[in-house]
Amino acid sequence: MTELEEKNTRVNELDGLRGMAILAAVLYHYANNLINADASQFNLILKSITHFFYTSIDMFFMLSGFLLGGILLKNKSSKNFFKTFYMRRICRIVPLYFLLLLVVFIICKLNIGKGTSWWFSNDIPFWIYFTFLQNIMMGLKDIMGNTWLSPTWSLGVEEQFYLIISFLIYLSPKRVLIFILLIGIVCAPIFRYNAPTVYALSTFTYCRFDALFGGILIALLHQDPSFQMFFKKHLNKFYLFTLLLLGITFMISIGKWHMALFTVNSWFSLIYGLVLLLVLYDPKNLFSKLARIPFFIHLGLYSFSIYLFHEIILGLFFLTIPKKLPQINTLNDLGMVVICAILTYFVARFIYNHFEKKFMAFGHQYKY
Repeated sequence: MTELEEKNTRVNELDGLRGMAILAAVLYHYANNLINADASQFNLILKSITHFFYTSIDMFFMLSGFLLGGILLKNKSSKNFFKTFYMRRICRIVPLYFLLLLVVFIICKLNIGKGTSWWFSNDIPFWIYFTFLQNIMMGLKDIMGNTWLSPTWSLGVEEQFYLIISFLIYLSPKRVLIFILLIGIVCAPIFRYNAPTVYALSTFTYCRFDALFGGILIALLHQDPSFQMFFKKHLNKFYLFTLLLLGITFMISIGKWHMALFTVNSWFSLIYGLVLLLVLYDPKNLFSKLARIPFFIHLGLYSFSIYLFHEIILGLFFLTIPKKLPQINTLNDLGMVVICAILTYFVARFIYNHFEKKFMAFGHQYKY
């Protein structure tokens, strides 16, 4: 049997998209979350502009569905289908994630930040994080737990998605798969509307099917020559439509209009899906040019480490130097947040080069 293996190359533009997404996520946590409603006018404008930056996680989910879905679709007939997929996912996620848990465990043992919202509380027991079920616990209890570990809800979603995606693709004929994906995408906002709590709206895996399944659907369409011809034929129309959606989004973020919470992720999944397609098929548009900027490409490479450790670096810095919880009230506070962002970049780069890459290389010893 001919081995079906994905090409050993990275698409720089996809790393660039990932880099822009992680920058938006950090800006949301480092700016939007730290600015009070009674802040200065400049800070309030910054808060408005970054209002929807939390949806950048939908771009990560979209890329995850697209990349992993594409790999699994190409290697569906491989005799090592499940073994290779899961061993690579384990090597990619678990070592760095367990390193994070070790760091937080040490922080808690040293009583750093004790008595504050940054301190690990028993609202979410520590052992839950080892099961990748924290997203469900967060949704059921309507809490995010310790701030240092709050970003890990998305890893719970990803791990649960991995259990679904492999069997879904392996067992489903193409037409059945497309039908299931479309049902999941359509039902996602309905699931969010009926979510038991506000946090469940974001943290329950089935509430994010529009981005996750949307990525797989794009991977399917990307392998269809007729769709490629159709999209390229109407490229300018799709480009203008995407810019229109972004313009409307900007007006909503700085204006007094509101978007129903259960519809936000579907709205942005549509935008991010169009952006992904435009980057795949047209190197000349604005999104493709931005995605090729080296800074964004590097951020994309280090995005996993940045995502996991940026809250820890922020918390430790503020609790050690100004000895207070992170908040932007003055220019000095803003300067310290910028320093934290720079520190996060270099810490993440070090972790990627000296830790992540070794486990990734080990994972790629498993072949389809």
